[in-house]
Amino acid sequence: MLYEAVNFLSEQLQTYFEGLDAGDILSPAAKVILENIGTLEDTIKAKDDNCVVMTLVNLAEEATLKNVPSFSRENDMIAYKNPPVFINLFVLFVARMQQYHQSLLYLSHILKYFQGKSVFTAQNIPDSKLKISKPAEFRIIVELQSLSFEQVNYIWSTLGGKQYPFACYKIRLLQLERESTKEARGIITDIQIEEK
Repeated sequence: MLYEAVNFLSEQLQTYFEGLDAGDILSPAAKVILENIGTLEDTIKAKDDNCVVMTLVNLAEEATLKNVPSFSRENDMIAYKNPPVFINLFVLFVARMQQYHQSLLYLSHILKYFQGKSVFTAQNIPDSKLKISKPAEFRIIVELQSLSFEQVNYIWSTLGGKQYPFACYKIRLLQLERESTKEARGIITDIQIEEK
């Protein structure tokens, strides 16, 4: 689900760029690619100077959702399994253009897009190619993160030192769960007390 969620956001952002007027952005629209920005210079995609690069820089477990019950009721049985893990992703959206003003223009469009649509559910993305196993549970929330100068310095030092215009977003509540039931038992329906 991790790759699928990040790839899904890249497809949605690409669709948004392609729908903008040619006067607002480069024509044709820049490509949105999933790549490690720190190693981009070493890849063949480095020749494509007009792109928005999405890079996963961190992930963290959502601590507030650790108290999910480890069982579920299925018909007349109780199934015991490990509770799902809910994670948050921290993704950089880096505008890498030949001209600096174009980078700033694309960065402003990224900010506008996620300001206008910050919650993605199965109901508000009918045209997506994303395969959702449990549509009722699918929900991605995208939040802009404000980084301090120190945090920005750490991130770009780790990624190779060459800084581009970027925004960091927290992608919340990805649910990771492996379908493995540890045990299944019948439900206790009544209690009988026998006296001796």
